[in-house]
Amino acid sequence: MKYKNEIVIVIVVSMLILILKWINVFQIENGFGNPWVILAMIIGFSLIGIRLQKSMDNNYQHHRMNYNNLDVLKYLCAVLIIILHLRPFFDYSNPLDLAFNNIITRVCVPLFFLITGYFTAIKEKNQTNYIKGHIAKMIPLYLTWSVLYIPILIHDAIRYLPTIQGYLNNLQLSTPILMVLLVVSSPLVLIITLVYTGVYYHLWYFPAVMLSLLVLGKWKERFPVKNLLILSFVLLLFGATETYYGVLPLTIQQVITFYYKVFFTTRNFLFFGLFYVVLGYCMGKKKELYSEHCVSKLIISMFFLVFEAIILHDFDRLNSNILLSCIPLTYYLFIFTLYLTRKKEKKINLPYRDLSKYYYLVHPAVIALCFSVFHILSIETDPYYQIAVILLFTHIVSYLFILLKRYCKRLPI
Repeated sequence: MKYKNEIVIVIVVSMLILILKWINVFQIENGFGNPWVILAMIIGFSLIGIRLQKSMDNNYQHHRMNYNNLDVLKYLCAVLIIILHLRPFFDYSNPLDLAFNNIITRVCVPLFFLITGYFTAIKEKNQTNYIKGHIAKMIPLYLTWSVLYIPILIHDAIRYLPTIQGYLNNLQLSTPILMVLLVVSSPLVLIITLVYTGVYYHLWYFPAVMLSLLVLGKWKERFPVKNLLILSFVLLLFGATETYYGVLPLTIQQVITFYYKVFFTTRNFLFFGLFYVVLGYCMGKKKELYSEHCVSKLIISMFFLVFEAIILHDFDRLNSNILLSCIPLTYYLFIFTLYLTRKKEKKINLPYRDLSKYYYLVHPAVIALCFSVFHILSIETDPYYQIAVILLFTHIVSYLFILLKRYCKRLPI
């Protein structure tokens, strides 16, 4: 059929828009429920989808893959993670808070893991011991930033000192015994912090990546990687229990509660990062990564993510880190980004890769300093102003670190 791709895109777009109208997302009151508006959206989004699909098909036929697009994607993900951690719409707009906190931003970390796994497979073709070398480079970087965040951690601890004091009083332990316990447990706390949670809340990503790569490297020496993909998916299902906690039967809730009382979260390498790193690795090993009707599949995946988040919104959740619809979405979004032509590429020549790295590393410090130390922002501040200020200062600080790294290349930053 000559116009097969075009017909599929029009059908997919039409169905999804009509479903959104049916479940009252598009209403007359908000202006999107008008029949003419719906028709215009169907025509407009269909034309955009068809054009994008043609561009991808053309690049695939000519064996063109735009790796620079992945740097831009990582940069956009870093910006979205900043908004996630800032959470500016919490007291401003419930729909916007839902959109950013539980939907859009939940794709970012899986994409980071997936891209890491993909390039691990690509670079292994020329560097047999790439995984060991990559981990060796990440360790000093991770330790350096862990040290840099200790003052921020101490500042936060001082803020919550009354709460900590109340918790210690509830233990009803004498001061000498408490001091002995603190001294004895300090090495264990340090190990757990560095290997599991990270010194600060965003640094958990580094041990998660390193341990995922370590497991992948050891596994593929003896067993097929596809088996690890299946195993890691099963582990991801357990990890998703923190998101689907309220949906689960009471008996299962009672069982998994024991895990969460000890480990607090499944946001770690075993129940989160490993699957996406292995998935990316398998994608990098494929001879033909391209997927037919990729745009249609991407649109459907986006719809399922929105639908999943809306359904889960009214249930109890321990957190929203792991959404299962992110699996197909990250897969097709990666392929879409890789095969998409980016026009006028040289006119905007930003160091997207370095900026995404430092945006992620410095933004919690910028947020903490702006709110707590310099009092530039407060909870009552307009959310869009909050975003603008935090992004501006994050960008400035990131550029300073980029310049520092250029002049002092040996610095592990």
